[in-house]
Amino acid sequence: MGVILSALALALVHIAGDNVAVVPAMASLIGNGIYSTVFLAYMIFGSIVAGTSAWIGAKSGRELTPAVKRLFGVRGKVLLALAIAAVSLPASALTGGYFAGHLIQQLTGMPYDWAVPLYIFVCCALAADYGQELLRISNYAALLLIPAIGIMVVRLPDGITTISFTNVLSLDNINWPLVLALIGYNAGGMHSVLVVEVGTYFAHKNCAGIYFAVLAKSFEGLFTLLLAHIALLGGYGFMPLTTVAQQVFGSWLAVGFNSILVCILLNTMVPAMLVNAKQLTIITRLPFKLALVLAGIVVWCGSFISLELILKLMSATGLLMIVFIGWVAYFLHKQGDNKLQ
Repeated sequence: MGVILSALALALVHIAGDNVAVVPAMASLIGNGIYSTVFLAYMIFGSIVAGTSAWIGAKSGRELTPAVKRLFGVRGKVLLALAIAAVSLPASALTGGYFAGHLIQQLTGMPYDWAVPLYIFVCCALAADYGQELLRISNYAALLLIPAIGIMVVRLPDGITTISFTNVLSLDNINWPLVLALIGYNAGGMHSVLVVEVGTYFAHKNCAGIYFAVLAKSFEGLFTLLLAHIALLGGYGFMPLTTVAQQVFGSWLAVGFNSILVCILLNTMVPAMLVNAKQLTIITRLPFKLALVLAGIVVWCGSFISLELILKLMSATGLLMIVFIGWVAYFLHKQGDNKLQ
């Protein structure tokens, strides 16, 4: 029971822009194909990537960056920084730029062109260790998503209907670029770093860390399937969950729900901007705060790229990150074999 609850906690930590924004938005565009797309991206390929990342941590007994540096030297550390930044920067532009900007515009009436830089500035300030009380409040407020989703499921017409296994397992309507983009979300940025740390923590317990990471990813996949299901039942537009909230809660409470989504995106963006800045520090050798400013500018510029183009970019960079993680795992395994000989 303790392992299950811990895996659920890790799954909640992983709830981010891809779960509450990207998947519901794509659900309104591709229909029932979102079920099999999410199933493959999270519960199959996502679990494989999570298990591999946890195995790297368990095998090396180190976090990802030190493990890569030990295997490949300084050049490997730079390659890892490039691989993580290639996924994390577009994901940040999507989460903290495109979706957060439109959400704040909907909440406050502030023009998108003003909402995006303001939101990115707040995220950068929090990442630079200013205003930590705001971040703590945001973390607690984000937990309200779980009961809010539960109320939506109960109050929506057909909300409690089970998702058809035919839709989940059907290969006909899978959106493969979206599958790769979602795997990129899961493989890059904070996701892989956290999972490798989990593997490192459980290094003395054989395969426990791997099972734990896979179980957490499966829970995250189930929750994302539920969000996609809700979006298909009553949502439309760029943020379907907000339109469902309007139907279920009414105008005033829907504002509260939208504020919860802003908090979730904030909780995602602050560690993401930290990751972005740290990778740019490694790549450019700039001081951390200058790298953070550079990361903010890149994310702001990326927020004006179309949703389709960002997802295509993330499909490519996500695939590269998967290859890199597989490459690290292969060399780590090979190194172990050489020691046995």
